[in-house]
Amino acid sequence: MSDVNMEKFAVPEFVPERYVKELAKSCVGGEELAQQKEKIKNLAEETASALKKNVYENYMQFIETATEISHLETEMYKLSHLLSDQRIVLTTLSQASILGNENTLSRESLDNHDLEADRAEEERKNKLILISEKVESCINLLDVPERHLLHEGDLLEIDAEENTALQRMHVYLFNDCLMLTSWISNRRGPMRYKYQTCYPISTLAVVNVRDLGTVRQAFKVLAFPDTRVFQCNSLAIKKDWLDQFDIAKKMHIEKENSKQKKKDSQEKVKHESLESPSISVEEIPSPQVTPLPDWLADVTEELDVLIVERHFQKTYDLMLSAQKTLSTEEFINHPQRDDILKKIEQKQKALTEILLKELDVTHNWSPRGGLRSSRHPVLILNKFNMTSQACELFLDICSHTVRAHVKSVQLEGSIHSYVKQVGEVFFCSLSDALTEFISLFPKNKLSAFIVWASMQLRILMSQIIKQVFTPQCALESVLECAQSLREQCNLFCEFGLDLRFQMNSCLRMPIIKTMREHKEKIMDSMKTKVIEDKWTPVNMHTKAGVNKFVLQMENLGLSLVRYVINETWVDLSSSTIWFAQSILTIQNIGLKIVTKDMMDVVDECIYAIFNSRLMCSVGNDTSYAQKNFRFILDTVMPLMLKNYKKEVGYENEKLLDLAKKFGVNIAPPKNITKYTSNEYL
Repeated sequence: MSDVNMEKFAVPEFVPERYVKELAKSCVGGEELAQQKEKIKNLAEETASALKKNVYENYMQFIETATEISHLETEMYKLSHLLSDQRIVLTTLSQASILGNENTLSRESLDNHDLEADRAEEERKNKLILISEKVESCINLLDVPERHLLHEGDLLEIDAEENTALQRMHVYLFNDCLMLTSWISNRRGPMRYKYQTCYPISTLAVVNVRDLGTVRQAFKVLAFPDTRVFQCNSLAIKKDWLDQFDIAKKMHIEKENSKQKKKDSQEKVKHESLESPSISVEEIPSPQVTPLPDWLADVTEELDVLIVERHFQKTYDLMLSAQKTLSTEEFINHPQRDDILKKIEQKQKALTEILLKELDVTHNWSPRGGLRSSRHPVLILNKFNMTSQACELFLDICSHTVRAHVKSVQLEGSIHSYVKQVGEVFFCSLSDALTEFISLFPKNKLSAFIVWASMQLRILMSQIIKQVFTPQCALESVLECAQSLREQCNLFCEFGLDLRFQMNSCLRMPIIKTMREHKEKIMDSMKTKVIEDKWTPVNMHTKAGVNKFVLQMENLGLSLVRYVINETWVDLSSSTIWFAQSILTIQNIGLKIVTKDMMDVVDECIYAIFNSRLMCSVGNDTSYAQKNFRFILDTVMPLMLKNYKKEVGYENEKLLDLAKKFGVNIAPPKNITKYTSNEYL
């Protein structure tokens, strides 16, 4: 265990997190950690008491120092007044003329003008040198001869998307660039700020930000591809910054215009001297350059504003209009054409990045807006020939929308009602997505939607299968859920997309597994019931109980009215009644839940259950047991064969062979001649 002393905390390289990790590794058990914590606490108390003691001891020195500073301030104030008075006297003397020589005054004024210019240049350099001394890793500010400081101040940078405070900044605005610096927390020496980045004025666009929530007195600085938001302390400071940005922009535009004019004049003189050196100036025709319209000259700034205000369609229309105008014969050879087109291309890249970010579900996306909220970004990306990326992002949005809608369904009540509601929500969401997809994308992209819809259906079915196809779920509930999903899938076919094959392929293995599990359950329970059966009639106790039982069996297709004796008794054993209910139920449900390619599973289950029951009766020679055995062979088995053929259209060969094995004669159906008229009657 390491000792706690002041030297470890006093070193500049001390990192609290690293110290805590090392301490946790070295300590064994909670007691040692508690001891270390107590030592650090004692050390903090000792340090605090020592600091208070030093303050008390040096209290008089603090008071004396404050008094001296107050005296110095008074002396400096008096000295400033004296210098001001002397400046006024010298100015008055310089304006007085003893000899009345105007040339002398003008020469002196010229000298004074040169002196003021030198002073201004020296002051400019001193300011830039002072800034370089304050900013760590600063660029060489003196490299640009005409660079001078317009404005500086502290600003708070805010996240452009979440509107949360990021860091405290100190910003310098020069006539040609904007320099961003951050505060140095543990500064030593004259360095106060750390250089971050520098943006040329030509690439900047400053946009006012309306007050919203906690964001007040803020403005945006747009410099492709960055967007920075800064908050001021007051409205007056914000106004100063915006005014200074306007001044910097105007100075830059004037400088560029003067350079262009100078360049044009030089090219003109050169062209004239090369073509016709003997022609007089009056005879040289001056080239006529058509001036750009105001909206075209300011198109880049207008595009920045529209992008920030999220008018994406207007941005695209303005880009298209500007490109068409610059492609006309009037402006095809304009000197500023290439520069404007290049800037428009940059704005187009910025717009596409924003649109892609707008469609990105991982970036601040909410399903509340629905699919229509992504319509405009998708249409604009399609116009920019980015259909594939737009399609991929749109399908991601559809996935999250479907998932959110399905997740909103609560599991309340029966499992059947839950599955029915989930199916309705899923296929409604799928139909909305299909309708929106067809309106946004060309037909050649429809295959992507089909693949996506199949994948979404598989995801949904995997979730439902985990909840429905369990050993605890009754076979009737499984049938109701499967039928509900298939009905919803059939209704969805009206939209032109058939997903029934995909759904049946998802249900195939779970249905087969469920049928076989219920087969094993029935066979295991049946052996126990046959062994424990007393082979006596079953007493239903009341007439109502008998009527209810007879009605239940009639719903399965088996009429037992003739087996009712003494009003409340059924002349069949309990195991026989249970077997008849089980075998008829599994056949009826199996024929409804499986598809044609799974009929062999139903045949297998029916044969295995029936064969097991018949084998249990072999060797039991009691008269009542044999009576129940004949009931199963003569009544239950023909009924099952009849229902099977009626439902499917052909015989159950396995069950028919089993009937023949036990000597059951199945009468063939009677051929009844049908007449189409009453001529032979």
